[in-house]
Amino acid sequence: MRRQRAALVAGSLLSLAALLPPLSRLADQRLSLHMLEEMVLLAVVMPLLAYGASPWLQGRAGSRIHPVAGILALNVVLFGSQYPAVVDLAVKNAGFREATQAMLMLGGFVFWSPIVSRSGPSAIAKIGCLMVAGVPPTIPGLTMALAHHPFYQAFRSIEDQQIAGLILFGTAKFALITGTFVLLWRMLAPQPDPPDRDDRAVPSGDLPPGAPAWLERLKEDLPAEADRPRLPVPTLGH
Repeated sequence: MRRQRAALVAGSLLSLAALLPPLSRLADQRLSLHMLEEMVLLAVVMPLLAYGASPWLQGRAGSRIHPVAGILALNVVLFGSQYPAVVDLAVKNAGFREATQAMLMLGGFVFWSPIVSRSGPSAIAKIGCLMVAGVPPTIPGLTMALAHHPFYQAFRSIEDQQIAGLILFGTAKFALITGTFVLLWRMLAPQPDPPDRDDRAVPSGDLPPGAPAWLERLKEDLPAEADRPRLPVPTLGH
């Protein structure tokens, strides 16, 4: 729980720093800063918030989110937030920009919730989800990085647009590599030994400390037989 609380606090502070002035005003001036703001929310803030909220989502809707639904939600909000008409309107209208950022964060939270959860899919399945989710964002990233004409009316600099495309492309790879490393570290970490099934106290004796429980039972008294007459055992030939 201590790690989850720390992640929740860190994610909340980073989200406030990214969404409030002066960084939000700077993001309206350059497309690269606008892209960097969105990628920080998706690749850093939302994993922290999803991990921090995971103890409170166990057994609720957060733990029942299917990874495929998370992949779809992430790419829908990511592609939608990069659409030229959406970006141009978000720069002009503060209310629409806040709504776009809220949808972006919601899609990121839906994606990261089953990935960072201790329950749900296996570690291999989660790594597969990261690999699948990291492919679509490379398409608009490379398109913006290699384009020779601007796509946005609010941002007319070709160099700035190319940098924004590289940020989008690099963030997808950063999230994939970092998430895969964390999942592999969890999977390969040594697990604690299971408790002994024999919960009885083991008396100290001459046996070595690693002796199995059944060996100690040989020192116990045999159960008393019930009072009954003993009959002679018949022999052959009589």
